Amino acid sequence: MKSLVRRLDIAVLVAAGAALLACTGRPESGPESGRVTPALGADTQRLTAGDWKVIGAGDFNLDGSADVLWANPVKSAMAVWLMRGTHLLLPGPAIPGPLGAGWSALTPADFNFDGLADVPWSNAGTSTMETWLLAGPHLLLPGPEIPGPVGEGWSAVTAADFNLDGFADMLWYNAGTNRMAVWLMAGTRLLQAGPELPAPPGPGWIVSTAADFNYDGMADVLFNNPTSNEMSVWLMSGTELLAPGPVIPGPSGAGWSAVTAADFNLDGMADVIWTNSAHGSMAVWLMNGPLLRHPGPELPGPIGAGWSVAYAADFNFDGMADAIWQNAAPTRMAVWLMSGTHLLLPGPEIPGPADLGP
Repeated sequence: MKSLVRRLDIAVLVAAGAALLACTGRPESGPESGRVTPALGADTQRLTAGDWKVIGAGDFNLDGSADVLWANPVKSAMAVWLMRGTHLLLPGPAIPGPLGAGWSALTPADFNFDGLADVPWSNAGTSTMETWLLAGPHLLLPGPEIPGPVGEGWSAVTAADFNLDGFADMLWYNAGTNRMAVWLMAGTRLLQAGPELPAPPGPGWIVSTAADFNYDGMADVLFNNPTSNEMSVWLMSGTELLAPGPVIPGPSGAGWSAVTAADFNLDGMADVIWTNSAHGSMAVWLMNGPLLRHPGPELPGPIGAGWSVAYAADFNFDGMADAIWQNAAPTRMAVWLMSGTHLLLPGPEIPGPADLGP
């Protein structure tokens, strides 16, 4: 009962905040930042439709189903689109990112334990990060800029709960030194900076995402090597490495990338979704911890060239992840509902953010 009341209270606050912003047209801003986020339709720098990309998905309005986060890396902007299954419910306004060049929005996660997704930002040029708290598709509070680990080449790459406290934490990666570090967060502020840890040996490795692969409630790290077409899951225990998983060859053929990880079969453990942009196809691989349980079949994507899987999340509240497709020419997306490794229902194509500004 307390959980239900808490969820209802949060939902009321989100609705009230969105209504206030819509009625007043006042800028979304934070007292710490000095930033101003114009309301939709304000006189802003032009944001072209072709620059928008699907970055990730999370529950931004506490309805139990995923919504879509768009980002414009050229103009350092973002927009949250609320979804109802495979259909668009409400396109949120474009929100300019942190001041200065080089900022990119990362996949959303809940940083303040309110059940709503928030958005972290990364600046690879300055090796810094920020966490922005959201209330639905609107900015609630921009967090302070936080310097990354000491040394050049560090980037904040993804966020997830690494220590089972209900708050998202930040994963840093240095491609030059092939090392990573987990930083525990308390909302928008740093709680504890974890030690530098090795990544899989050899060149070409990147961090795809962080997710819980062994059902302990704490995030683990999915590495992908697009050059060698391999993946590896490293199990974590907070800021420390628990066990490095084996290197697993990807689907046969060239052009495959391990996009992200989510639970596709309702067993509480993350699985891996692959995409091949050259073929416009995907494949879901069911995992058992760091080991491959079952490689799903290759599935063709939406009709036409240019489609690739951008992310995976639960869009229909059945506890199993679904796939988000995107196409840059022209900018559009489609949510495909999945049942394990098989397609359940392909959703319609949805045009992406239109040109904004004068």
